[in-house]
Amino acid sequence: MSFKREGDDWSQLNVLKKRRVGDLLASYIPEDEALMLRDGRFACAICPHRPVLDTLAMLTAHRAGKKHLSSLQLFYGKKQPGKGMEQSPRQQNELRLSETKVEAPLLTQTRLTTQSALHRAPDYNSCCRRK
Repeated sequence: MSFKREGDDWSQLNVLKKRRVGDLLASYIPEDEALMLRDGRFACAICPHRPVLDTLAMLTAHRAGKKHLSSLQLFYGKKQPGKGMEQSPRQQNELRLSETKVEAPLLTQTRLTTQSALHRAPDYNSCCRRK
């Protein structure tokens, strides 16, 4: 559900935006999977139809859905090991080992920080017109 705010209190709007950003970071949703719109709502960056979701709970429910999971596999280009070509036991063992390999948490955090710093893009503005 989406409720309209009363009045033009910009400080309240900024507080709501910061809270939603905090919620997004707290729920461990990768930055490339969700976009935060100007009005504080969320859009799924994985699904081709770009659903717009009002709350973080709705985004979390959407991410658990069947359509999103199939779009996620297409987005990252991963195939499920059980489908497609049959693999030898050695290939299956190597696949399992590569999936279970975990990086050090500090390396992961550093990599994510550098990626977010390097991939800054200007915010989307629907008011801009083509020249």
